[in-house]
Amino acid sequence: MRNRYILYPAILVLMISLILFSGCSSGERSIKVTPPAIKPGEAKTREYLSITNTEYVNGTDSADGMKMNVYTYDLESKALNKMTDLPYNSQYPLTVVSLAEDTTYYSGEGKNKGDELFAYDMRTQQVQQLSSNLFAINAIIPDVTENTLMMAAVQKGERPVKVMFLDKATQKISILNEQDSDTTTWDIAYDPETEKAYAIQYSEEEQYEQMEKSNQTQKPMVPPSHTVLEIDPVTNHTRAIIKLKDEQILTLSARGDQLLIATAKHVNKMPIGYSLVDLKTGQRKELHLPIKASSELFLDKNGNGFYFLGEKGNGDTGRGIYYYDMKTDEIETVFLQKEGFINNFTLVSEPGKK
Repeated sequence: MRNRYILYPAILVLMISLILFSGCSSGERSIKVTPPAIKPGEAKTREYLSITNTEYVNGTDSADGMKMNVYTYDLESKALNKMTDLPYNSQYPLTVVSLAEDTTYYSGEGKNKGDELFAYDMRTQQVQQLSSNLFAINAIIPDVTENTLMMAAVQKGERPVKVMFLDKATQKISILNEQDSDTTTWDIAYDPETEKAYAIQYSEEEQYEQMEKSNQTQKPMVPPSHTVLEIDPVTNHTRAIIKLKDEQILTLSARGDQLLIATAKHVNKMPIGYSLVDLKTGQRKELHLPIKASSELFLDKNGNGFYFLGEKGNGDTGRGIYYYDMKTDEIETVFLQKEGFINNFTLVSEPGKK
């Protein structure tokens, strides 16, 4: 399961990452390759992975605190670049790099209990707090419309995880279906081809009912129905793409005309299934894959494969970020978990620097 803020009715569960350290040094630490420069005015789009890897500051224990190591991996040059490291003091360590803005957006500890959104300027090394009324942040997409950032986050004093949009100029946050106190958002995604956003949502009341049934029968918990919602970030118009009854949608990725989802029949239980969904018709096609991945999945530009965080499968239990080619069934290693813990990664598609 994804290590992040999770809501169950009447229970607040904060799942903090389990940090598994080995004594060997990480090969990624010494790699520092500058991504290919994009000339001013050049329209070419740059695509890269933004990676969050947490470690102990002293490399041994938590006595000196922890840090979030921030990497980017250029999809064209396959260059891995250590961008910076930031203090890890949030409930869920989350970072996303915008190379176009020379900025890393991340979750950090606010003045009161809870996490807030921060921006670290990698040129000036200055930190700016962008929110003041959040409790937890589960996902960040740095640019879904002009100067607009998208989040899955929780406001202080509230329960549901909501889809939020932050205007970077005014720092004003708008919330999709703000008055809905039952629907919670599990994950979000953005399709740079169609400029549409997507959210996995379910009913907290239904989840509570399913949890009660599980407690009474002492059987694995059947998830509530999960829906994938398409969102126009400009108009906030929404439409349902697919609804799965008694099936959990763990993560999603949209690109062009297709949606990739990972699903499970029981909460916190294997096996995990994978499917492609036609965004126009909602038709679902199940995939038979050897991998084990329950969180990040990101379709590539051509829709021929996807990047994922997990295990290759077929006996290989090495945790890392990989690329799976759906045409050849070949798996390419991108970033292995050696020292520290890979918490999350995001595929970012953006033009040259603004």
